Amino acid sequence: MTWVLIAYGAILLAIAALSLKYNDSFENFLVAGRKQPRFLIVASMLASTIGGGITIGTVNKAFSMGFAAFWFVAAGAIAHFLQGAFVSKKVRESEALTLPDLASKLAGPASRYLVSIIVVLTWTGIAAAQFLAASKVITTMTGLAPQWGVGIAALFLLVYTLIGGQKSVLRTDFFQFGVLAIALAVSLGWLFIARVPAPGSLKIELFSPKFGPLDFVYYLIVVGGSYFICPMMFGRILSSDSPANARKSSFMSGIGMTIFAFAITFVGLWAKAYGFDPGKLDPLNAIAKNVLPDALGVAMMVGILAAILSTGDTVLITAAGIVENDILGRKTIAGVRLWIVVIAVFGTLIALFEKDIVDLLLKTYNGYTAGIVPALFVAIVAMGKRKPHGGIFFAAILIGYVLGMAGSLAKDPNLSKWLPLGGLVASLLISLIALYVGPTKKESAL
Repeated sequence: MTWVLIAYGAILLAIAALSLKYNDSFENFLVAGRKQPRFLIVASMLASTIGGGITIGTVNKAFSMGFAAFWFVAAGAIAHFLQGAFVSKKVRESEALTLPDLASKLAGPASRYLVSIIVVLTWTGIAAAQFLAASKVITTMTGLAPQWGVGIAALFLLVYTLIGGQKSVLRTDFFQFGVLAIALAVSLGWLFIARVPAPGSLKIELFSPKFGPLDFVYYLIVVGGSYFICPMMFGRILSSDSPANARKSSFMSGIGMTIFAFAITFVGLWAKAYGFDPGKLDPLNAIAKNVLPDALGVAMMVGILAAILSTGDTVLITAAGIVENDILGRKTIAGVRLWIVVIAVFGTLIALFEKDIVDLLLKTYNGYTAGIVPALFVAIVAMGKRKPHGGIFFAAILIGYVLGMAGSLAKDPNLSKWLPLGGLVASLLISLIALYVGPTKKESAL
């Protein structure tokens, strides 16, 4: 199977090399010239959203706790619908380059630095999750040790992202999402036709002993929030050729993600109902290697890898662009490339010591969602009418973030959910106060 990986990597590097000519300006490198068509934006939003946690992680959760794992993906789908309804058009109209740049336009420069630091810390953790997920596929296909898998995944993503910038990311996302969608659809059909589970063994329950109402609220708000106000999704929105198409893209990606939520969850449910033993592998890779026909199994593993790489490259370029543009106040492609390397190194170190992909993602989402999401949502909705008070808005983000991260450190499983939810409420209420105290559009003009 190693030759398949080499061939696939060569194709992606070739696409990246063909996109090198488009990297003639800082804006082109980050937002691909703001002129990308809707079909490319939708495919890239889906490919960037559906990464290691949503593929390998969701199947693993469905295998262990049943249909309730569906909400890990469905929360993101709901967030995309809400994004299209409330924020996509306004975000594209802002002409911002990054999420912190948007925060600065909405609430002043102080918020830019705080949002930047939070995003970079969070997205370094998400990069680590993608490296970890990719290593599981690489080790399954090659037999290499997990540490080597992490290193190879990180190195390839690093080289590929350094070459192509946002243009190649968008192009390869379209290609990679197609690979994943076809492989998943065919594999799911084969599993339920060729290896039908025993009657009554397939159970669809919204809640289970391992997933109660509090877990549902937590997934819906904390996990969903990370997709609703998201620097990666906003990077796609800001690359769109028009505000109208940006809005439609969010809705269409929500539909695609809902379909994917059912498909990927039912792969895990099949394994649970069939009594499949994955052994030392995660269930998804074990199914691809030991259950599916050889050609389909290889296609499935390549599809999984495609999803992971599509998220990983976007994570790196998003975080690095924020360091260069928003923290350092520079606009050089060389600077973005330097920070891509730094973030990849730190992400690799984290991936070497973490084992649970979903747990790693949830820990990174807690602080980000609790602090940034409610505050920026309030500011975006009020855009053009009122401007939040800068100092109070800063406090809203900081207090929410601290409470959210406290949840990541809490040992009690209920407290680890209540603290981020409490942080989210605190950030929302304080940002509303900031909006009430802040100046109107007329007052700002004066």
